[in-house]
This record gives sequence, structure tokens and C-alpha cells, in this order.
Amino acid sequence: MHSRVRPDRTAPYLLIAPYVLFLVLFGVVPAAYAVWVSLRTQEDTFAGARNWVAVFTDERLLPSVQNVGSYLGMWLPTMLLLVTGLSLLAHQRGGRVSQVSRFLWYVPGAVTGAAAALLWLFMLSPGISPFSPLLDLAGVTSGSDLLAGQGLSMVLTLMGTMITAGGWIVVVYAALNSVPEEVIEAARVDGAGPWQVAWRVKVPHIRPQLALMLISSFAYGTQIFVEPQVLRSAFPSQVSQTWSVNQLAYFFATERGDFGMAAALSLLLLAAGLLVAVLVVARTDLYATEARKG
Repeated sequence: MHSRVRPDRTAPYLLIAPYVLFLVLFGVVPAAYAVWVSLRTQEDTFAGARNWVAVFTDERLLPSVQNVGSYLGMWLPTMLLLVTGLSLLAHQRGGRVSQVSRFLWYVPGAVTGAAAALLWLFMLSPGISPFSPLLDLAGVTSGSDLLAGQGLSMVLTLMGTMITAGGWIVVVYAALNSVPEEVIEAARVDGAGPWQVAWRVKVPHIRPQLALMLISSFAYGTQIFVEPQVLRSAFPSQVSQTWSVNQLAYFFATERGDFGMAAALSLLLLAAGLLVAVLVVARTDLYATEARKG
């Protein structure tokens, strides 16, 4: 008689155990602590919903939300179109040209956060910027001219795209390499041109990666803080200290010493990110198995 080999059902749990541990320690516990802080007063007494009401009725909240919304409205479509387009182009060309282009696209991502903001301070200064001739041609005499009106959102869009697009191009390109070559050849035999192959064969294959990029970019964008904070150090008249929602939370905590309101606002950002993540996952079947897709 042959003994039946039983599958090891504990292996998956052992593999995800470290992630669950880090999620609880650095995700669930801080969020739970933020909930507790949001229900306390500055005197450490129970506040009930007062901090939440104060956040929703604060006159700085709506402008901050509008600023972040304007930034996301520019940045997310730019990221989606640019990453998808350049990844498809690199995959179509292939060879050494594709390798060099992917490297060049990835290089700006090596400079992130405060370093990237400082670099852009240099590029926005007409007197010392390497793009001074172009700035002079456009009539820009100071960095403040570029940040007026929707200029700040546009500058932050360029910064965010330069920082993050290269890394996502590498991810999406790797997913494109897993498209079966026989499927592409079959589409070509059926008369599909390069555009039809890209749109009907390749793009559906990279939907999970694009959905993941959308979730991550939305979370990153709603929590934007370092870039406008550094730009404010050079252009205080153009960049408010409460320009973004995260800056407003920082203002509550540092300028007013009201950690309850800061915690409440931080939880609202967390809720917005989770809501968008759930919607994107539900609409794109991000975690669907091949059996379920079929």
C-alpha cells in the first residue's frame, strides 16, 4: 500500500506570519493608538467626538482638501498614462534601446523626498537653474511666478512623476515580459497591428500592476508633506503651511499642540486610502486567481 502524502497546510501561514506581525506592530497598533488619541483632550481627558467635529469645522480643511485634490487630479492620470505608454514602448522596441531607456527613466527615482524637493528648488531659481534660458523665455523672473495659482500643483506633479514613474515602469515592464509570446503571435496572425496588440493583449495583462500603482500613488499623494514643506522654506508667500492635509495635521500637532485633532485628521487620510484601495481591488479583481478569472 502506498502512503498518501498530505500537503503541509502550515506553510502558507508561516510565510505570511512575518508580514502579519509587522502589519500589527506598525499598522494596526499605531492606528488603534491614533483612535485613542483622537478621543482625548489636550488635558488628557475624554473628549468624545469633539476633536472630530473641530477638524470637520476647521476653515483650513476644505482648502487643504481642494489643494490635494487638484494635485491628485493632475498627478494620477499623468502617472497612469506615462507609465503605461513608456512601458509598452520599451517592450515593443526591446533590445539594448529598451534597457538603456528603462535605466534612464529609473535614475530620477534615486533622488526622493527632501533631496528631490531641494533639487527642484535649485531648478526653480531662474538665476542658477540649468533651464534659465527657458525660464527667461517664458517670462519667469522668480520661482514664485511658477508657484502662483495652480503652478504649485503642476510643479508637485512633475516632482512626483520624476520620483516614482521610473520604479513603476520597471514593475510594469516586468509584467509585460510575462505575456505569452504565442498569444502575441496569434493576435498578429489574426491581423492585429501594434496598437491593437498593445491595447487588447498587453494592457489587460498588466491591469493588476496598474491597479497596484493607482492604490499606492493615491495613498502617497493624499499624504504629501515633504515636498510642499521644503518648497515653503524658500517661497513662504506662495506655499501655505497648511497647503496639504498632512501639513494641516502637522500644524495641529506642532503649532497648536492639539494631538487629538492631528490624530483625527490622520485617521481620515487612512480611511480615504483604504476606501480607494477597496474600490480599486473590487473593480479590477486585483487578487483574483486564474481559476476565478476564468
